[in-house]
Amino acid sequence: MRFFWKNVMALFWGCIYGLVFGYIASQLEQTTVNYTTVAVLGAILAVIFVNVITAITSHANPSRKEN
Repeated sequence: MRFFWKNVMALFWGCIYGLVFGYIASQLEQTTVNYTTVAVLGAILAVIFVNVITAITSHANPSRKEN
């Protein structure tokens, strides 16, 4: 269950940070932003990042058990 909630939180915060970074980048570049695209891209990158970090840390310390 912890794995599920970890990914849900990554999706949520990935969307939020994607929107913020997309807005800032669009203002710096003087372009329009597609909020749907940056939210989805941020969510996907956040889920990938969280799962990669979990895999790396679980293999680095095998005595730590992950649920």
